[in-house]
Amino acid sequence: MPSSPNASPPSKSPRRRPPSPTLPTPPKIPLPEVPTSPTTSDLAAALALADVLRALGLEHAAAILDAALQKAIARNDSPSSVIDHVMRDQLRVHLEERARTAVKRSAIFPIATLDTYDFKRPTSIDRDLVERAATLDFVRERTNVVFVGPSGVGKTHLANAIGYLACVAGYRVRFALAADLVNDLVGAQARNTLNKRLVAWAAYDLLLIDELGYLSFDSRGADLLYQVINKRYLRASTIVTTNLAFKDWGTLFHGAAAATAIADRLVHKGLLVRIVGDSVRPGTNGGSGNSTDPA
Repeated sequence: MPSSPNASPPSKSPRRRPPSPTLPTPPKIPLPEVPTSPTTSDLAAALALADVLRALGLEHAAAILDAALQKAIARNDSPSSVIDHVMRDQLRVHLEERARTAVKRSAIFPIATLDTYDFKRPTSIDRDLVERAATLDFVRERTNVVFVGPSGVGKTHLANAIGYLACVAGYRVRFALAADLVNDLVGAQARNTLNKRLVAWAAYDLLLIDELGYLSFDSRGADLLYQVINKRYLRASTIVTTNLAFKDWGTLFHGAAAATAIADRLVHKGLLVRIVGDSVRPGTNGGSGNSTDPA
């Protein structure tokens, strides 16, 4: 009988894949026995307390531990008091070492402290402003301090003393003569690395620029110094010592525009300490100065 034209073709049964060959199971090879070794917990437990402190890098605490224990036994002190004494003394040593490192990196010269400055020597100085600067609030507020006065009245002494306090407090500090700073930037500009050096000078928490006014700058030097001050403006703190009143800065920078721009950024929200008096150094007077005089 003929098939109907509408009949569906017979369905084809799906082709079955042949089963995958079964691979033989590899024989189990016994692992070699690993000799037992002490765990880190066992090692830590085996160390004496002094050795534990040394392993943690607390060398000073380890060195004074025995003496502290003997003293505690003699005084019948509590164990917590021994720990308190040892760790606080370790912290003291750590902070002193950090301060020494910070001072060395800062290049502050000469090292000075506030207690060695004779506030009775100048004819006029606002001691309250200096003591406000010594609190380092201006560093936290990212403002500046400017010391203005003739040669030899202790501007650098006060600036470096405050810089030293900032080092001890853990801030990144850098000291530079104004001429050296500008020369560094001029050299960087010649080597096409100016932006890198500007970033480096802007990175310090506190920058001390000493002897601004003893050497004048051409327009390029004034522009480069302005770039440093501008990059640091309201971002980091700067201390400047100068023997020139702001009204005379036009002669320093050979242009009133640069002088005004730099001065405005330095004194905005900052502290201005004017010092009047005679030089404490033999052979100089309070109204003169030269490029090698640290003031």
